[in-house]
Formats: sequence, C-alpha cells, structure tokens
Amino acid sequence: MRVSFRAAVSVALLVGFYVLAFGLIGGLLALETFALIERPFVGLKLALFVVPVVFAIGKGLVSLDRRVRAEVPGLLVTPEEQPGLWDLVRRLSADVGTRPPDEIRILAAVNAGVSEDTRFLGLRVLKRRMFIGAPLLTSLTEKQLIAVLAHELGHYANKDTRLAGVVVSGRDAMLRAGSHMNTEKWFQRMIAKLFRGYAKLYLRVSQAISRRQEFAADRFSATLAGSSAAASALRELPVIDAAWDLFTERHLTVAWELGYLPTTFFDGFARLRTAPELHEGLEEIRQDPHDPDRGPYDSHPPLKDRISAIEAMALEPESGWGDRPALDLLRDPMPLLDAAVLDTLVADAASKERVDWATLGHIGARARVVRGTQRLLEKTAELTGKEPSLTTVLDALDAGHLAELGTHVPGDREAGARARREMARGEVLPELSALVALAFSDAGLARWELDWLGRTTFVTSSHDFDMAEHLDAAVADHGNTEGLRAALATAGVAPDYRPAR
Repeated sequence: MRVSFRAAVSVALLVGFYVLAFGLIGGLLALETFALIERPFVGLKLALFVVPVVFAIGKGLVSLDRRVRAEVPGLLVTPEEQPGLWDLVRRLSADVGTRPPDEIRILAAVNAGVSEDTRFLGLRVLKRRMFIGAPLLTSLTEKQLIAVLAHELGHYANKDTRLAGVVVSGRDAMLRAGSHMNTEKWFQRMIAKLFRGYAKLYLRVSQAISRRQEFAADRFSATLAGSSAAASALRELPVIDAAWDLFTERHLTVAWELGYLPTTFFDGFARLRTAPELHEGLEEIRQDPHDPDRGPYDSHPPLKDRISAIEAMALEPESGWGDRPALDLLRDPMPLLDAAVLDTLVADAASKERVDWATLGHIGARARVVRGTQRLLEKTAELTGKEPSLTTVLDALDAGHLAELGTHVPGDREAGARARREMARGEVLPELSALVALAFSDAGLARWELDWLGRTTFVTSSHDFDMAEHLDAAVADHGNTEGLRAALATAGVAPDYRPAR
C-alpha cells in the first residue's frame, strides 16, 4: 500500500471517528425522541441509558481533543534571549519545508521533539512547540544537534505527503482515546472500550506510514547535517541517556534528603561523560546501540536499521554547519541549563543548600555509612540503658556482650555461645568499622570520595589509620578495646562520639 494512500486512509479514519461518535449520539437521541413521543413511560426509562451513554461519548471526544490540563514542561526561551538557537531552528524549518515552532523550551531530559496543540484529532493545529533536552545541548556537536532537530521538524514537512503532519497529530490524539473516562461506571467503561478499539485500528493502519515517516525524517536529518553527523547523533543518544540516568540517580540527588544539591549541575555531567571509569561502558553502548521500549504502537523502526539507512545515503552536509559544540549556540548557557534541571525537581529544590561536587559526594556517602551504624548504636543503648555512642559500644564489648549485639540466630537452635558470638561478630565488625570511620571523618581526619560510577573510597590524612588489628581485638571472644580506644584518643576523637544524621 503506497504511503500516500495509507495517509489518506488514516485521515479518513480520523474523520470517521467523529462520524461514528456523532452517529451514535444522533441515533441514541433519535431513539429517545421517538420513544418519548410514542411511549413516554418507556422513553423515560430509556433515558436512564441514553443520557449517560451520550455523556460518555461526549466526554470521550473531549479527551481526544484536549490534553490533560497540565503545565507545559521545560523553560521557555525567547528569540531575544537565545537568538542563535532560534535562528538555527528557523533556518532548519525553512529547509525542511514546515513552519517554525511558536515556542522553544529547554527540558532536563535526553529528548528532543515537536508537539502541537490540536483540535479535531490533529486536523486543526493551534500551537507548535519544540522541546530540546539540556543534556543534548551539552553533549552533541552543532551538526549532531542539527541532525536531531531536522529529524523532528521533518515529521511535519510537506515534501513527503501533505497529510503526514495530520497522521502524526492523529496518532497522539488516538493514544489519549478514553483517557478521561471513569471506568468504574459501566457506560463510560463501555464507550472507552469502543474508542480504544477504534484507536487500535487507526494506530495499526497508520503504523506503516509512521515508520516510513521516520525514515523520511532521517533523510532530512542526513541531507542537512550529513550522513556522518546524523548517524553519529543516533549512536550518541543512547550514550547520553545512560550517562544522564547514572548522573541523576547516583550523583545529582545523592544528598537530597539531607538538604543539599550541587552548586552547578552540568559541569558535573560533563566530567561524568568523560570519566575514565565510564569510557569502556559508554563506548560499548555507542558501538552497539539498543532501542528503548516504547510500547506496541511505537512508530520508530529499529535504531540499527535507521543508522544503516542513513550511512547508506553517504550524504555530505550543507555548507555553513560547524563542528563546534552545540552549547556554543546558547548565550550564557549554564544558568539556563541548570535552571531547566531545577525546574524538573520538586518545589523545595530551590531551598536546598548548594555545595561543590566533592563535598556533595562526601555528604551522600557519609549519610549511607551513618544509616549502616544505627542498628548497632540502638541495640547497644537498648542493652545497656545508656545513651548510644561509640564509647557505649566499646563498653558493651569489653563487658562481653558481643553475642547480644547481633541479630542473627544460628540455624541450630541448640547452638552454644561460641556459635552465637561468631554470628554476631560478622555483623558487628563492619558496623563498628563504619562507626570508627565516621568518628575520624567528623574529626576532620578523613573523608569519602565518590567516583562517577557511584563507588566510594575512604581517604584519610592520617598515616596511622590502620585500625584493622584494633577492630579485630575489640570483637574477639574476650573483647579488648584498649588499643582502639588509645588510637581514637591519639587522633583526637571525642570519647562520647555519636554520628549526627
């Protein structure tokens, strides 16, 4: 089936959706009117069915034509604020044969796209917006960014088929079919199933043209940026995505619960992407990129097929595009990009204390270690009736309470005291070690360093920090903490040390 014919069928299905909906409404109202005239009592009873069903159909139509009323994501940038970026987008729009967006917004996401506010299943466009991910601006070259943006604008170009944009908008609308209905009510549940069944038919019919459009959009991308830049951009997107996930999960909010954020965001992200410990893993993703799971109605062909098709074109870029970093398109970029990240966080993010990356990593690592010592401190306080502290733990060990400080129960309930001590030793030793490390850290003699893989290293300024022998002696069968106490006193650790949260 030729793409133009599929597009025509897809648009016909969009129109047919309204025909179906209004046909049902008209038929039900005609039936109700006839019943009221001929059999008023039956008509009144029938109204109990007709009114809620007509209401459900109307509500379903609203769900197709209106997105959920939510704040538009991203930071709006005007042509006056970012003339370089706007000039680029306008030039690309002219080159691909579509009108430029009405807005450009910067997102804290590894994504770029064009969306439209539409009515009548995409048949009428009210506003067009372009979204550009801040991580892309900091990670791509100008040519690679051009390839990404040209692809997105290419979906709405008129050179492939004049119906293509309607098909794209229609798919977005159909995916919302029935989304506003209350499925706890049987009549709305029934209409929602009808709408969704029709939507699935439309999505299947339009999927082939949508995939064709992806390849057509890739041709725009390769034509403007060149095949090399377009293919490398597709390879780079999964790399940036993996790096951004690692950055946000293990670094950006590592001390969030304690009230801290980094002073700046994207300098840390740049260091993460170029960190030696990540090079091999990111390069593997670059050489063997995989598709994200977008669901059964995804319009994207396999990523490797798209890359192969682009490389086979062997197109040279248009003159005038540079190999400079995409970031150079922006005026004073870092405050803007950091603000885009801050915009995605919850409202109290602005109240967090801002610290440098080294301090943030130490605070986050220290918090994990503190949590790892709470059980031992609380168990000791419960056992001795004293305030929990390092000294209280050492006193309990000297008093021979090692077995009582553990929580594990030997497999053999008849096991003797030695077995219970062995079980407790395996639990208490790492907790006591962590408590001692915290004591040295809070005394200013050591700190934790966090690498970009999220691994922590304990670094001490003392050459005599080797506590292994003292710690082993403290949890021995006949515990002796004298050596450990002496080492702590020499280091200047307070006897009643207790880690603050």
